[in-house]
Amino acid sequence: MALFSQRMGITPLKKAIQIESMDDELRYGLWNVLQICFWDQKGYEIYNQLDGVAKRIWFSLFKLPIDTCPAFFTEDLYGRMNDNCAYSLCRKYFLDSKIKWWEAYDFVEFIFNEFELSNDTKKNAINFLNRMLERENAAYRYVESQLVPISDENEINTIEAALEENDKGAAIHFKTSLSLLSDRKSPDYRNSIKESISAVESLCRHLAGNDFKKFSDALTELEKTTSFHPALKRAFLQLYGYTSDSGGIRHALTEDSEHPSYADAKFMLVTCSAFCNFLRAKISERTQKNK
Repeated sequence: MALFSQRMGITPLKKAIQIESMDDELRYGLWNVLQICFWDQKGYEIYNQLDGVAKRIWFSLFKLPIDTCPAFFTEDLYGRMNDNCAYSLCRKYFLDSKIKWWEAYDFVEFIFNEFELSNDTKKNAINFLNRMLERENAAYRYVESQLVPISDENEINTIEAALEENDKGAAIHFKTSLSLLSDRKSPDYRNSIKESISAVESLCRHLAGNDFKKFSDALTELEKTTSFHPALKRAFLQLYGYTSDSGGIRHALTEDSEHPSYADAKFMLVTCSAFCNFLRAKISERTQKNK
């Protein structure tokens, strides 16, 4: 339910999308996720990993001498947290408004990827993180071990299904596409698009029997066996043609090449994921019908 101040129009119901920024509410919210999901946890699954993770933070993230890394938690004689323990130093670093928004995201992503967790614990932590990102209107979500610039829940579900349910070849292409799109320092939209359409091409050839050299021939075979509408086939052939003609995506760049944008790459990743999920569903329907 909206707060009183929001219902009265005193404060906005929804803040602007935080794309290349991070306000204090988002920063504090992300720290609270780490606090609840990691720092406050007891028992072997997380607590006994803290000192090892601290050393990896010093080595890989902070790039400091590893022999300067203190224990994660230490207390003084009065039971108060020591200001020089790894926890206190990480907290001071993360909550410092001087660190850049991408450095804060680097830290969150690093922590989520460094801990060895059970499937249920990891799933709960990811769900909590994504709810916090949604609450603070951040333009990123945690998908497939990385924070990616995708803010719509349906898009996330579509991409996750494509990563989990498709054959190895298509899944590798989708993972590469997602990684190229989500690289916050040097995103590669051109090759992200190439990897997305390559995932469709790979899956179509796999489902059609791997005997088809042309994407169009594989689609024609699938059209016969899965009974999807010819218009859908034409649409994807045109989309495939777009990747061959626009921006030099599947060919060498020229001076006249149109460079693809984030919107182009995101559209292709979501659309290609949805099409692959659709093909898998049609194959499953056919299998069930023939039983």
